[in-house]
Amino acid sequence: MRAKDFLKIAAIIAAATVGDGVFALPFIFYKSGWLLGLLYLAFLATIVIVAHVIYLRVLEQEDEKERLLGLVKIYFGKWGFGIGFFAIVAGLLLAIVAFLVLGGRFVSLLLPSIPPLYALIAFWAFTTIPILLRDRRVVKLELLGIICTSVIIVFVFVFAWPHVGFGGIEPMNPGNAFLPFGVILFSLAGWTGVEPAYETRKKDGSWGKSPAAMLAAGTVFAVILYALFVMGILGSAATVTPDTLSGLTNWPMWQRSFLAILGFLAVWTIYMPTSREIKNSLERDLGWNPIATRLLILFLPLTLVLAGFNNFIVVVGLVGGFFLSLQYLFIVLVGRRALALSSWKKLSMDLLALVFTLAAVYEVYYFVVQ
Repeated sequence: MRAKDFLKIAAIIAAATVGDGVFALPFIFYKSGWLLGLLYLAFLATIVIVAHVIYLRVLEQEDEKERLLGLVKIYFGKWGFGIGFFAIVAGLLLAIVAFLVLGGRFVSLLLPSIPPLYALIAFWAFTTIPILLRDRRVVKLELLGIICTSVIIVFVFVFAWPHVGFGGIEPMNPGNAFLPFGVILFSLAGWTGVEPAYETRKKDGSWGKSPAAMLAAGTVFAVILYALFVMGILGSAATVTPDTLSGLTNWPMWQRSFLAILGFLAVWTIYMPTSREIKNSLERDLGWNPIATRLLILFLPLTLVLAGFNNFIVVVGLVGGFFLSLQYLFIVLVGRRALALSSWKKLSMDLLALVFTLAAVYEVYYFVVQ
């Protein structure tokens, strides 16, 4: 395969992966330890790549006649479809809650004189614009969000130099040993990029000898960006906070303002593909009225935030650890049933499914029961 085709597929996966979860990573590394954070990054990147390859193989076998929810319905019936639908739509709605919390804090950082509630409402009101736009315009703005996030990461690393590093934090904190899972999975999840990657493969021609390498390249690129961002923040921030940028009180005002503007744009634009996924799922799979769908997207997340569900790390951890774990679990289970596998591959997929199952159970215990 030509180099540009390789890079195109890798870029699609990277674009689906790199997102606003990056703002939670420095705090997670600070709490759990830098070595433990890096180990989680490596481990979760590996199993995410494996899951993406599984999903790709299923799409190839089915000739992409069905997406994930359709495949779940085929292989697990109505009950599987119901659970899968809940995992995807509820997870996306809670992701919007996280974006609202983070967006409101960026507004507060830009305009510190206004109360936090007004900052939240201002950001929420601004997000109603893209929800009402057509998909073609939304795709263009989505690209802007990816660019903004990448620029933030590079900017932080460059301007933190030569203080890049882990800021003297301990390698491991056993008390927070399981804290990174949900947040890091939230940051690395990019299975929705496998579908457009497969479409690009069909349009442009052969995958070449190693399609897995192209899928892996996108995820590895995201891991590298995340590591640079974490080292830049931990090595230079006066305080490590859950939203990252509000802890950069020792940075010059122009740098903080620049990062806040980019952060605002990045969070605002990621709202659009998330909202579109919810809208498509409700309208196509359940036959909801478009007006009812938009009202749900607009008001349910805001209501949850105003009701007190506004801890950024908790929301991101719950979305990543529970809802995304369920989504990846279904990818593995569909692959287990759809593909012809050797005994050791079946065992490997069973172990992978066990990891996602245990993670989902633990997150419910940690965030709900406890």
